[in-house]
Amino acid sequence: MPIVELDRLSDDSAIWVFGIAPPLDERGAAVLLKTVDAFLGQWTAHNVPVVCGRELREGRFLVVAAEATSETSGCSIDKLFGLVRGLEKQLGISMLDPNAIFFRDQSGRIASGSRSEFRDGCNADTIVFDVTAQRLHDLRSGVWERPARDSWHRQLLAITA
Repeated sequence: MPIVELDRLSDDSAIWVFGIAPPLDERGAAVLLKTVDAFLGQWTAHNVPVVCGRELREGRFLVVAAEATSETSGCSIDKLFGLVRGLEKQLGISMLDPNAIFFRDQSGRIASGSRSEFRDGCNADTIVFDVTAQRLHDLRSGVWERPARDSWHRQLLAITA
């Protein structure tokens, strides 16, 4: 099944957002996308192709989406995460660290840090990225990128917003 552009998928499409640290250079991005495309081109659930797409945002976020009408099973999702674990090793990056927080620094660039680094260096106005977003609508509407005070991230701040 060919991979489709994200704009061809419905708002209800399931997404997985993988924050990447450190950011990818051009070579790393090319390797990542080539590997992901090869996987997605063959991605199936119960031997049925998954209608899907992907996007690499700012070299920091790999977004994989599966059309809402496509079935995704636990096994097919496990295979996706296995791919990501392999990419982590191959590229020397982190994509599955549950303690990594992604945010815009004072210059507007995307930065990442541990929960304690975020707590100690950011505030309620800091723009954060919610890598737990679950639907393509969250990306399209901007809900996944917002001030910490309007996100679950507020509970990590030293002073609750």
